Amino acid sequence: MNILITGCFGFIGFNFLKEISENYKSDFNISGIDLLDNSYSNLNFELMESNKNYKFYAENIVNINQVNFESTKFDLIINFAAESHVDTSIYNPNVFIDSNILGVNNLLKFCLKNKIKNFIQISTDEVYGSTKDYYFEEIDILNPSSPYSASKASADMLCNAFAKTYGLNIKTIRPANNYGPFQQPEKLIPFSISNIIENNQVEIYGDGTNVRHWLYVKDTVSGILKVIEKGKDGEIYNIGSGTYFNNNEIAKKLLSKFDLTEQSIKYVQDRPGHDFKYAVNFDKLTSLGWKPKYEFETALDETTSWYLENQKWWSAGIEKVRKNRELRFNKN
Repeated sequence: MNILITGCFGFIGFNFLKEISENYKSDFNISGIDLLDNSYSNLNFELMESNKNYKFYAENIVNINQVNFESTKFDLIINFAAESHVDTSIYNPNVFIDSNILGVNNLLKFCLKNKIKNFIQISTDEVYGSTKDYYFEEIDILNPSSPYSASKASADMLCNAFAKTYGLNIKTIRPANNYGPFQQPEKLIPFSISNIIENNQVEIYGDGTNVRHWLYVKDTVSGILKVIEKGKDGEIYNIGSGTYFNNNEIAKKLLSKFDLTEQSIKYVQDRPGHDFKYAVNFDKLTSLGWKPKYEFETALDETTSWYLENQKWWSAGIEKVRKNRELRFNKN
């Protein structure tokens, strides 16, 4: 199968690229495209320079129709490319419109132009909005809260429209809150680990009671592969683990790994429009024969060890990450 992976040097996209290029060589002929617009994507690119099991194209997905793919006929495009940090979407929503909506529109038009029938959109559980006790199913109405989640919901609606209007076979995947190796340190777990290593306090928004559905990135990758293998045409699939912790609990778990107490937690002003809880029902995916493999504590240990062993990687842009966090209150 000839497959094009967009956003192949982002967090989930890179984990997916590594897995299939190393362990599924006979199943996929791989091409990747990425804008390489941040230090972490560039570092991931450098890590793959010696890997000969894929072709790479440096470009923005908005410009997908200008890329010369050397007459490769793709059987499947899987779209990981996205702006994904909620804080950034608050002070700069335009880049999310460009990448997450216009970019997806252009990818879908590229499929039509080149007669590529199969497309997988990697979405997010955040499109459903916040909940307290309900577990969102794939048929539920979308109710996004941030410019980020609104842009992803818009992309999902575009996919739905292109499937109905043009007959494209589009599968949409909505993973829960991912964590694991190669996650940019703007996110809670890697940002907290970086602060602990550098003897800073762990910063928690608000009162820390916001709850997330935690999913190890390697389980996300296996779930995506299961959808490629057995997913039905035109369907949406949630991916989850059934593991829920609030931000206080995550902070305490990380601190305990370094023999630190909750006295090392620093509470900071909350993010505007901060959703209380995300939760999805993922029975539809388990009905295909998939289930999460990793226990949270084991996966968190692996993640912590990876950041300890790869300080050069995450420290490359950490000061910029810290400065950008403060911009979440700039809504002009």
